[in-house]
Amino acid sequence: MNVSSSSADLNVQLGSLSLRNPFLVGSGPTVKNVDQMRMAADNGWAGASIKLAIDPVPYLSFPPRYRWLKKEKIHIFTAEKRLTADEALSVVEQARSAVQDFAIIPTITYDGQDYEGWGRLARRFQDAGAHAVELNMCCPNMSFNLSSTGTSTDKSTGASLGNDLTNLPTAVRFVTESVTVPVIVKFSPEGNQLAAAGRVALDAGATAVGHSGNRLGIPDIDITRPLDPVYRLQDQITLGCISGPWLRPLALRDTYQMRHHLGPDAFIIGSGGVSDLQSAVQQIMVGSDAVWICTETMIRGFDWLPRLLDKLTNYMRDMQYKTIGDMRDLLHQNITSAQGLTLHDGYAQVDPAVCTSCGMCWKIGHCNAIHHNEGTTVVDPELCLACSTCIDVCPRGAISMIERPASNMPTRE
Repeated sequence: MNVSSSSADLNVQLGSLSLRNPFLVGSGPTVKNVDQMRMAADNGWAGASIKLAIDPVPYLSFPPRYRWLKKEKIHIFTAEKRLTADEALSVVEQARSAVQDFAIIPTITYDGQDYEGWGRLARRFQDAGAHAVELNMCCPNMSFNLSSTGTSTDKSTGASLGNDLTNLPTAVRFVTESVTVPVIVKFSPEGNQLAAAGRVALDAGATAVGHSGNRLGIPDIDITRPLDPVYRLQDQITLGCISGPWLRPLALRDTYQMRHHLGPDAFIIGSGGVSDLQSAVQQIMVGSDAVWICTETMIRGFDWLPRLLDKLTNYMRDMQYKTIGDMRDLLHQNITSAQGLTLHDGYAQVDPAVCTSCGMCWKIGHCNAIHHNEGTTVVDPELCLACSTCIDVCPRGAISMIERPASNMPTRE
């Protein structure tokens, strides 16, 4: 890094585990073997949540089928290969010898019928050298995926267990009573139970909670060939896990809701669409103590993080933030309900010296304040509702918003 780390403290404390910065590789195909873990560590990542391991042997595990829809910045997958417990245990053991100052966090799901099995599985990974254990209550949305497509299932794993507030604490408690390392519980935003599930998990002894950014959805379809799948070497279409930069606003809402309801003392790990300084800081400012990043490592690898760390350190210095905690929750003081909004009256004004009368703002369907007699664009300030759409669609930056003095505010019906 170009800036001395003494100018900004990037360290984060997750229970008894110290992280050198807030960025963790999220559980996925980029952290399924020791070579990948070594590359992540060498490029400054604080740790990694290893590729999901399911025990007993996964009942949903196939060769991967991914699509990166570059134009839309959407990543989506249907089929995915999971690790067995033995495979993941081997990764943990090898990584402990191969990397230093790097948190090794197995991601586990127990798929047996007894909840005690969660504790037994977690203990095996602690004994193998794990620094923490992550309980997967989200991806691959196993029984949740099945039930969402109308298929009945008696299994309660993945997102289904994460949304089962009756049995969830039982599974978490068996783990927290079986291990001494920090326990992280990761939930899916599907089901709208993030805050309630997070509270249940923390009350059952979890050290931290967090959320996956992924949403289940139908991919883009070629309407001229509607029965052809968008995936290569795959027939049919199923609900896929969708991620990428497009979901940032949803992911920020997820983190905000968790922080708002769980309070300042909960350790929260956010995720969803993080790829640069802006999106990383946004996640922290709405409540994340640490951030999982998965999709971006699938597209760009690991070696872009040092540049992000440089930028983050410089940003913190310029903004006079000494720690990650100084930024955390900063946006909460300015996020309010619709009833609490403060609106200022005003109107749009066109700069005739810049406007080319291209007609883009003329087409706005909900506006009756813009006129263009003889090709000249004019905004009637008495009719303008100050929605600001015209400013956003203007390619020349010729329109600005003028705040109306309170004494001149018109009376509108």
